[in-house]
Amino acid sequence: MRVPLPLSRLRHERRREALVRLPAAIAAVGTVLLVAQWAGARPLWLDEEFLAVSFRDRGITDYFEPLWLGQTAPFGWLALVRITAIVFGTGERALRLVPLLFGIATIGAAVWIGRRWMTVAGASTLVLFCAFAQWLTYHVFELKPYSADAFLALLLPAVAAWTIETSRPAAFWIAAAVSQWFGNGALFVTPLCALMVAAILLRRDGWRSALQFSLFGAVWLVTFALNYVLVLRHAASYTFFYRFWSGAFPPVDAGVIETLRWFGTQFGGFDVKPGSARFVHTLWTTAAAGFIAASRGRARLPAPRPPAGKADHALQHLALCFATVPLAAFALTALRLVPFYERLTLWMVPSLYVGVALLADVAWVSFIEGRSSSRPAAAAAIIVAALICGDIAARGVEDGIRRALSAADNHRLDDRAAVRWLKSEKQAGDVWVTTHYGVPAIWWYAGIAGERIIEVGHHPEGPECRDDGLTAALAAAPRVLVYLGFRFDDVPPGFDDLLVRRLSALGSVTAYRPFADASEALIIDRRVPSAAPTTMSQLDPRTAADQKPIDGCFTVRVAEIPTFVR
Repeated sequence: MRVPLPLSRLRHERRREALVRLPAAIAAVGTVLLVAQWAGARPLWLDEEFLAVSFRDRGITDYFEPLWLGQTAPFGWLALVRITAIVFGTGERALRLVPLLFGIATIGAAVWIGRRWMTVAGASTLVLFCAFAQWLTYHVFELKPYSADAFLALLLPAVAAWTIETSRPAAFWIAAAVSQWFGNGALFVTPLCALMVAAILLRRDGWRSALQFSLFGAVWLVTFALNYVLVLRHAASYTFFYRFWSGAFPPVDAGVIETLRWFGTQFGGFDVKPGSARFVHTLWTTAAAGFIAASRGRARLPAPRPPAGKADHALQHLALCFATVPLAAFALTALRLVPFYERLTLWMVPSLYVGVALLADVAWVSFIEGRSSSRPAAAAAIIVAALICGDIAARGVEDGIRRALSAADNHRLDDRAAVRWLKSEKQAGDVWVTTHYGVPAIWWYAGIAGERIIEVGHHPEGPECRDDGLTAALAAAPRVLVYLGFRFDDVPPGFDDLLVRRLSALGSVTAYRPFADASEALIIDRRVPSAAPTTMSQLDPRTAADQKPIDGCFTVRVAEIPTFVR
């Protein structure tokens, strides 16, 4: 006969059960918010359109060749997106399905890590970060492999810690070999993480165990060599990539001290973006404190799911494996292989979240089970971790709700509506005119075949402006379809007025529509004489503040994919 529990103990058990389920509840809410934002189907913007044309107009085997428009991405990730495009079409939801699934998988990995190695305090902290951090979730809705990078860079160090516990050396190397085809984050974290595993095995089990683990690394090396020959070598040959991101590397001739000083100047900005913290120098320092505290051990307190195997050092191994991730980022940047800049370092953000979660975990255990002398410090650590967690989660939830409720623009642009409107108005012989970064929008939303696009840029006043060739380029066109989309860093303020004034001198503006805050679409009919040239400021008074009088003329060329350089 079962004896009923006392009421006080029953309430205690229910509270404990509710706490144990808290990380899963947080994960469920975060997943719902992600799906809601994905369902909004925001229009693609420039960076996404660069890749989108390859998904629509090239087959999977073509991804072993250099991608169009100077883009790079892991082959497996490209293949997954291509398959979803074949099955579900090329709408925004279909194209972003794979990034969404990797984003959800990141939350799932956080739940697994928390339940296996941490108490409810650390687990809830980690899941809250991964489910709601502003920039980590923002890139879930971009047609880019950033969410895959973040997921795999979170998963592999955890698999490494699990490998140490279970003494299954092949598990880590197989996971790393497969993962590198789907996310560069997996490629970046593997070498140092593997060295850490080998060192731990050497110290704990002796050289035979470490050697056995290292020999399995041949699987990863062979796979990496194949990946490099087929895919990665194309990215290594892009001189533009290194020129564009030159400011995200230490100075070429910098010594050790200068390089360390350069990294020191980057930490504050990294905390804010992509770290998603409001205050600088909080995420890095707290994560470092968490790695140090966890690597020194903690008081014994049963986790909801105790680790298998040698559990006494399980948390230490987890901390040591994840601590290698930021070290890998420093090494790759110092070697000028991976830029240390915002979204390109998103893959290392989850590891810092693990560091903060470890601090919360160790402090919680110390506060509950530790000596009275250690409780003030533990309480202070808990408060710091809670403040950072609340700050990041609050901003992320606010940003996520805003994105879910506003799906009509992307980066203040609506390429989809603007280009499709112009396409619907197009007549035989019409010619497109746009800026350098407006070309991909037309290629994606209007198509590549049969679309003649005149790409214009600004040229300062000089002898070249006697005849810039714009009039000749439009000589055979009865009408001009003008789209002014992404133009924030390729043309100067005042360019819109200069271009519209020049084009409206060749004919009349017969149709005009603004889209979102910064997309402008107009039709100029050269068969209808213009009474007087007009400007963009006259068509849309909202733009007047951004337009400044400029002189000069235009650079003119016909846009072609093989010659397009970002």
